[in-house]
Amino acid sequence: MIRRFWDQAYLYHKGRSAAFEAEEFVLMQIGYPLITLIFYCLIATFSFNTSNLTNWVIGNAFLLCTNACIFGLGRVFVSERYCGRLRSIIASPCSKMSLILASGVFPALFAVCSSVCGLVVGSLLFGVDFSGVNMPLVALAIIIAMISAASFGLFISVFGLMTDSMHLILNVVSYLLMIFTGAEFPVSHLPLAGQVIAQMMPLTKAIAAMDKLFEGDIKEFYVLIAAEILTGTVYALLTYFIFGFAERVARKNGKFDMF
Repeated sequence: MIRRFWDQAYLYHKGRSAAFEAEEFVLMQIGYPLITLIFYCLIATFSFNTSNLTNWVIGNAFLLCTNACIFGLGRVFVSERYCGRLRSIIASPCSKMSLILASGVFPALFAVCSSVCGLVVGSLLFGVDFSGVNMPLVALAIIIAMISAASFGLFISVFGLMTDSMHLILNVVSYLLMIFTGAEFPVSHLPLAGQVIAQMMPLTKAIAAMDKLFEGDIKEFYVLIAAEILTGTVYALLTYFIFGFAERVARKNGKFDMF
């Protein structure tokens, strides 16, 4: 069972990346996001007139997952329909949860690599000091944040069965992450309704947890990380149940799309 799960995850990865050379794939997954991080950190430097960019480096390093977890996973079911596999997925008696989770394994791993590279580049270019920070807890926060983001990306992907405007949805979602996760400015600066929405988004608690880690507040760090785990779990379960609903509708109506 475990071997089959990892084989399926690898096949999903090959299907998404087979068209690219290794150099192209690395530049797409890491090079382009790093340029984005540098761009937003430079904007923060002049907009807030500060040289302490720790919060912006952390936030934007976590947002580097957008390319893999949102734009990559968000098109999963749209791609399955175009490639002709959607019928087999819906009609097969196998566990849909394993299929859904398998598609998120490699994007989450690449998102972790992107975030680590973002933190390293931020440390080198913008003087972010990691010398007094618990690095195992930093690794824990990154891994949990990327898993949560991958779960959110899979949740967004289900809407590919309900609309033909996924390009619009994915772009809107990417900007919602920039606005509501606290990556570009503190969540406390948002209006009350915006703060409520922020707590429902992935990465928000993980970014706040990293800030607490740099402040030395380990207790609050664990609370926020637990909340991030809960957020990712909720999105994974929502993906499963919404896909199950779409599956029942497809079998009842004899078509794969709900639009």
